[in-house]
Amino acid sequence: MLQFAFTFCICISLILSCASTNTEKINNNIFTKIPAYIVAQKSELLNSTRCREELQNFQTAVDHRMLWSLKVLDASGVLKPVSFLFGNNYWMGSRSQCLDMTSTVFSLLSQQPIFNSTLFRNLQKELPFQLNYFVAHFTHNSTLQYRVNVSIEDVITLGLCLPASCTTQELSFILNVIFNDKDILNDNFYFSNFQLIQVKNLKNDNNWLFTSTFYIFCVYLGITFLMTAIGTMYELLIHKKRIKMNETQQNGKTKTNSVLREESKLGNVLMCFSVYRNTKEIFSTKLDTDAIPVIHSLKFLSMVIIIFYHYFVYTWDSIDNKVWTWNIFDKYFSFLINFIPLSVDVYFFSSGCLVTYLYLRNRTDKKLSKSIQCKENLIEFFIYIIKRFTRLTPAYMTALILWQLSSTWFEKTSQFYTYERGHEMCPKYWWRNLLYINNFFSFDTMCMKWSWYLANDMQFYIIAVILLILSTTYFYVVVTLIITILIISALLNGYTSYVYEYVPTLSEINRMIDIMYDKPWMRINPYIIGMISGYILKKLNNNLALKKKIIILCWCLVIVVDIYVLRYQRHMSILSTAVYMTLFRILWATSIAWIVITCTKNGGILNKLLSFKGWIPLSRLTYCAYLLNPIIIQSITLYSNNAIHYEVLLQIVMCLGYILIIYLCSYVLSLLVEIPYISLTRLFIRYFRYAKGTSKVL
Repeated sequence: MLQFAFTFCICISLILSCASTNTEKINNNIFTKIPAYIVAQKSELLNSTRCREELQNFQTAVDHRMLWSLKVLDASGVLKPVSFLFGNNYWMGSRSQCLDMTSTVFSLLSQQPIFNSTLFRNLQKELPFQLNYFVAHFTHNSTLQYRVNVSIEDVITLGLCLPASCTTQELSFILNVIFNDKDILNDNFYFSNFQLIQVKNLKNDNNWLFTSTFYIFCVYLGITFLMTAIGTMYELLIHKKRIKMNETQQNGKTKTNSVLREESKLGNVLMCFSVYRNTKEIFSTKLDTDAIPVIHSLKFLSMVIIIFYHYFVYTWDSIDNKVWTWNIFDKYFSFLINFIPLSVDVYFFSSGCLVTYLYLRNRTDKKLSKSIQCKENLIEFFIYIIKRFTRLTPAYMTALILWQLSSTWFEKTSQFYTYERGHEMCPKYWWRNLLYINNFFSFDTMCMKWSWYLANDMQFYIIAVILLILSTTYFYVVVTLIITILIISALLNGYTSYVYEYVPTLSEINRMIDIMYDKPWMRINPYIIGMISGYILKKLNNNLALKKKIIILCWCLVIVVDIYVLRYQRHMSILSTAVYMTLFRILWATSIAWIVITCTKNGGILNKLLSFKGWIPLSRLTYCAYLLNPIIIQSITLYSNNAIHYEVLLQIVMCLGYILIIYLCSYVLSLLVEIPYISLTRLFIRYFRYAKGTSKVL
């Protein structure tokens, strides 16, 4: 019996020993799949450096299950075999946990919990070296991952919490060896090879502060704030007092013209920068009696759609559930695929409509001789172009500098790898934006990719001004040119679509963006329709008189046209798609034209809604909102420590918050930059006209 018990004890001991050995092997096998541990294992590849020594200490601590080393592993990224196939390329870990490893300050806790949490484990004393959070970006060639062919989809982001003494060059060397040896492939689960792009040290060394761009921006910003402060104080302390004195002298009867004549030129210049004056101008809801109020609502509502779209585009590089997001978008919001590009056409239409309408309204009936008329027309043309240039460029260039600086900063400090490389493109190609010719070059080399619209709009404006000036003498020639441009652009859209077998989906828009999306000869039709609408409105004097039956019939046609335009089916034949591409911009712009024209008298409830005065201030801020919204969206996204997990309700709430933030920032940009330079341009043109002996104001 005793012998049996002895034999039984020996067997149990052997079993426990084997189990312990197997458990240790399993645990060690788990660690060998963690990238940070694999990097530490390869530390012998380095020369005798401090980084090598600390990596070896880290590996030894992990092997001995020391708490601080396990927390370092926990803060590093790990492979995600479950969600990788569905588009999750973010193996990021926790940057904040890594950098906060040694913190023992808990100001919101009482002393006893702090004592209990640090009594046996004081990480600040246990850690043998300082930590830093690194990010490695590398590509994969796995064919198993679901692709949607939009933007970057093959770049993996890996977070590594490692000794701060390691340099990016040392870690790049180790990772290249690991990728070549395929030590990180998780038993080749992904059937993929990895190619390192870069390793980033996310410490902000502030080197971007010592660039010429930053110095120029600081000087420009300082001058702007100084002029704003001086202009505001001048208006409140001097100009207002002068007005009161004039009112007293006139026995309570104010004569505005006399006050303006008494105001010095310098005073008028300073007041262009007044916060008080510019805020009143932005939020004023007063319009001329012959204005087109419906335009304001269309511009704001289109901007809301654009912000929603840009939120999707400029967060796409940081979404960890791309496949689910794409499926939800395709299932419930597929109509937006057609509507989003058309929202930009609303701006082209409104721009063409307003430039024509205002030109015809401001044109004088004074008859000039042919030689004088040619000279006056040339001066008129340059004044229009200068006005437009100074209207758009100051805010545009301010946004461009902000974009370049923010891109430079986030390139150094953000974990995410972005498709739009503003820090690389803007220093090289900013002059294209300044000259409004960036849409003639490759989309991949464009600084501020969304600025293609501004280049098109400026080019269309120049064409429109030339045609309008010529129309005063050669009206029917201009009509022929307009119709010719309309037909050629429509046919070119259809022909290009047919040749390239184009289908208007987001992936196809991305593929054909250099050919069909941003080129002026493809986008000019809504602008031309807008010009025709502006001419009709002026000739009708904003008073469309039609029978009720005709109005109802036209509304029915507009509804049918919009359904056709918005409910395009991607499975149509190549020929049907070509026909659609030939007509859809003209049809869409025509339906918008009908809404604008009919709302002058026969709009009913729709007219009351679209002509609501509350749209007017929001409409005035749409230009700055267009400039700033991608900058704000991407900056907030890149500042995050985690990838975005899309959920419909949450993202709708986020978009509404972005709209509020964007319009608040747009108010600041408009207040400090846009409105002052518009006022300065008006002032200088008025002085120029006064010097020429005419009161004509463009």
